[in-house]
Amino acid sequence: PLPPSISSVPIPEPPGASISSVPIPDPPGASISSVPIPELPVSLSSVNVVEALQEFWQMKQSRGADLKNGALVVYEMVPSNSPPYVCYVTLPGGSCFGSFQFCPTKAEARRSAAKIALMNSVFNEHPSRRITDEFIEKSVSEALASFNGNREEADNPNTGIGAFRFMLESNKGKSMLEFQELMTVFQLLHWNGSLKAMRERQCSRQ
Repeated sequence: PLPPSISSVPIPEPPGASISSVPIPDPPGASISSVPIPELPVSLSSVNVVEALQEFWQMKQSRGADLKNGALVVYEMVPSNSPPYVCYVTLPGGSCFGSFQFCPTKAEARRSAAKIALMNSVFNEHPSRRITDEFIEKSVSEALASFNGNREEADNPNTGIGAFRFMLESNKGKSMLEFQELMTVFQLLHWNGSLKAMRERQCSRQ
């Protein structure tokens, strides 16, 4: 289920650009290469990243993070009898990352997926990854420029960009990882035709 804060808003038919196609830019002045990552080991090659990733999420849960399904990190291998092996890891919040290197063994594929998931998990804790008023304005401006829209569209929830702005404002204070998880749900609903069917039935976003 989606957050109750958006449960009473009808799902519009976005003209031109759909909410699932609006790009999500990086926060102002921040990139994964320019922002210092706190508590990241000096060399990930010397760290058991699978264990470190699990400990990271257990630590977040112990510090009060709202993890509805617990802190368990789930791995899934793509069926294969020969290399390269591919592994996906799903984080407690729902984000999914895949191995990004040539992996000659299944264990290496698991470590590769854990490595990229750990880097994103830790980087996501940086204050620059929080949705702020400044980030919302920058995101909406870039979306308008990308789709040749006008400012009136951003203030109209019945347009794709207006719905995008509403989603950002509804998630103010949350991290980019949390927001991307929510947007992934909308993309899946859009791709499988559920959004269109719900609009036709005049359903709410809830």
